[in-house]
Amino acid sequence: MANNDKQWSSAAPGLLIILVDQSGSMMNEYIDGDSRTVFSAKVINRVINTIIKKNFNKDKPKNRCFITVLGYGIEVKELCSGYLEELYANPLRIEEAVRKVSDGDGGLVEKKVKRPIWVEPIDENVWTNMKDAFVMAKDLAQAWIADQKDRPAPVIINISDGEPYYDHKPISECIAETKAVAKEIMQLSNDDGHVLIFNAEIGTGGHKFITPADESEVVGEAAKFLFEISSVIPEGYKAAAVKNGLSVRPGSRGCVFNADAEELIKLIDFGSSKGQGDK
Repeated sequence: MANNDKQWSSAAPGLLIILVDQSGSMMNEYIDGDSRTVFSAKVINRVINTIIKKNFNKDKPKNRCFITVLGYGIEVKELCSGYLEELYANPLRIEEAVRKVSDGDGGLVEKKVKRPIWVEPIDENVWTNMKDAFVMAKDLAQAWIADQKDRPAPVIINISDGEPYYDHKPISECIAETKAVAKEIMQLSNDDGHVLIFNAEIGTGGHKFITPADESEVVGEAAKFLFEISSVIPEGYKAAAVKNGLSVRPGSRGCVFNADAEELIKLIDFGSSKGQGDK
């Protein structure tokens, strides 16, 4: 039985698809004065930059994975896409920031750092067309699998603060339609294993639910929906989950609810862990 344990490499690169909610509610405050959309963009940019740095060789990164980020609101937009070398060479812009680092003598000094930006936050109020984002992700995953069967199975990470809503349909209908597409994705497989979907719900407050193993452990229709469309953490990812501080039990799914900054970063780092090795 395939366990999704194939390491991403230059010879067999992986596919990482990040879906990010760009609905109006993502402009609500999240943490440290940032909105949910600003923080999500920061985390995604950080993860892309981390993967590039961990795969750097001399003057450029090795193309051990292909990353696509899709933003969904009224419609689905490709925010960035490419192998690591392409992404490294083509950020939208470079942001300069200041951070405090050790001066080697017990104190701290300020140091200017440059941060590449590939994903920008939204600035307008729109719907939450999660279904079409999964439709596009499905097309990308199918094409990837068809191109080469022995590549690592694709990974999809979805970041949202609520339920899908689009075309003035009842939310229950939007949930049912989105769930149907996600289930189709989770049935896709290659020699490595099934395509994986991990979900992070952010910004709603309340009790946290981290990698739950049973639907009874989560509360609310939106949470149960995201639990149902989250993959059970396969054997090949369990070590990475534990390394990233996520608890793993039999049946644990790759999802977090009411996630704060720490949990969101842990889930995305875990989901992209196959592309962050040095092998």
